[in-house]
Amino acid sequence: MILFNADKKQVATQVSQVHLLLTITCIFWLVAKIIGWKIWITERLFPVIPPFGFLDKIPSIVHWVFFLWSVLSLLLLIIKPTNKIFQVSLFSSELCSCILDQNRWQPWEYLYLFILFIFIVNQNKAATIATCFTIILAAIYVYSGLHKFNDSFLTSLWDTTILKRFFKITASVHTSKWIHFSGYILPVIESFAGIGILFPQTKKAAAIMLIGMHLFILWLIGPMGLHYNKIVWPWNIAMIIYLYFLFIKNEKTAAQNFALLNVGIKIILLCWSILPALNFIGLWDNYLSWNIYSSTLPNMAICIKDSTTSKQFHFYLNKKDSLNICNGNALLNIQNWAMKEMNVPPYPEERVYKKIEEHWTRDFPLSNVNFVIYYFPFKPVLQSP
Repeated sequence: MILFNADKKQVATQVSQVHLLLTITCIFWLVAKIIGWKIWITERLFPVIPPFGFLDKIPSIVHWVFFLWSVLSLLLLIIKPTNKIFQVSLFSSELCSCILDQNRWQPWEYLYLFILFIFIVNQNKAATIATCFTIILAAIYVYSGLHKFNDSFLTSLWDTTILKRFFKITASVHTSKWIHFSGYILPVIESFAGIGILFPQTKKAAAIMLIGMHLFILWLIGPMGLHYNKIVWPWNIAMIIYLYFLFIKNEKTAAQNFALLNVGIKIILLCWSILPALNFIGLWDNYLSWNIYSSTLPNMAICIKDSTTSKQFHFYLNKKDSLNICNGNALLNIQNWAMKEMNVPPYPEERVYKKIEEHWTRDFPLSNVNFVIYYFPFKPVLQSP
């Protein structure tokens, strides 16, 4: 009887510990919602791009309702993370909100939705929740690392952003062959550490390496670094906490059992292990495949020939056109536009960019502009007046 009570108490402790991860998720989710609040409403210049045309006619008040509904649900879940009604309420409001604008399909939003999903379908099953968490985190790091094995990553992110802009290393040094190709060390560490958290013998060391990576990212893009993309600052902090609690502090609590192939885990395996592989042949979206900071994502520039026809966009214009995309005309890069107006990047898919062009043409028919979709290094794939 004593042993039974001890086991029951241990299970309750494990359930409490994994629900702490949901509380942490809700806190940082709420912070992200506040930082990027404009992406959840329609009172903005940056267009709302739903996946289906008929959703264009959804009134602004509906977007506000879903946004406020989500904020309230997050606050309630922070107080009571075990309440399934609050969990389902948040999941429903976020799904409804995301279906109204593809720009809301951010990597951190996708991650948080699935974390919430695993708690809904695996209520009070600590081992199963830990297993799902492990699959998700491993997939993020493995796929994110694999996408960085390309020359654009070395040239754009490693050479230009990290070595030149951040560390102020001179061109004579960072253009050295050995220094240039040493940038591949970063995706190697990321991918192998992602695999490492899957195994009991290596998960602690792998988690420590990944925590170090996130700390470097925060240093790089945070207030003490380039002060860029503040919407992902809380996400990086959340990832550090996940890694610490799952693989360092509570190793026994996070003992994964990959034999527990229930419906929830099968969905996790499909969406996180199988579908992202389709991105390499162009059949699954970049952000949903953890193609982030790889320098292979599509970009879009709006070249404004007569700036007097687009005065409301002057604040969002790029100061420089280093790639000479617009041939001397004013450059409105939609990445710069979205980040300045909403603190959130646009959803990086060509179909979304083409929809943005359609919205601009409809809303500003008298503006004299060209639209250019391109990849780095500058290689246009679509140019249209």
